[in-house]
Amino acid sequence: MPDLMLIIVLFAVGAAMLVAEIFIPSHGVLSIVGVGFLIAGIAKTFDYAGSSAGITAIFICLVAVPTASFLTVKYWRQTRIGRVIAPPNPTLTIDDTSVPVREITGMIGATGTAVSTLRPVGICEFNGRRVSCVAKFGMIDADAAVEGVGMSGSNLEVVEKKA
Repeated sequence: MPDLMLIIVLFAVGAAMLVAEIFIPSHGVLSIVGVGFLIAGIAKTFDYAGSSAGITAIFICLVAVPTASFLTVKYWRQTRIGRVIAPPNPTLTIDDTSVPVREITGMIGATGTAVSTLRPVGICEFNGRRVSCVAKFGMIDADAAVEGVGMSGSNLEVVEKKA
């Protein structure tokens, strides 16, 4: 195999290994092998074409590999195959939650009792209804009086009500 053809094959196989890392979960093994092929291609370029061509090959690899990696990460999900392999997350509405958020938001400003210790998450009771709550500040002991002050995700945020 002529030297020029070998150099082209080494760079092509190195690039192919780096691209294969996207599709085959190898925990970085394909990336290491791909970089090894690129280094072998650079070394062969020094032998075949001299130091100026070798330095040019190093510069191209040092610019092309990070640039290609950055562009792949940034734009991969926008490509057709990227949307098939990793579809975008669905946009959830308030009706998609299993928690009746509209009913819980009505408990903001209401007073209840902590059924369990909130560290910071626990259960509180408001007007006979048990609700998952989050302590806004610190920890709240069981049987303490609490007041709903807001929402944190689908949980009611509460503070301990001082007597």
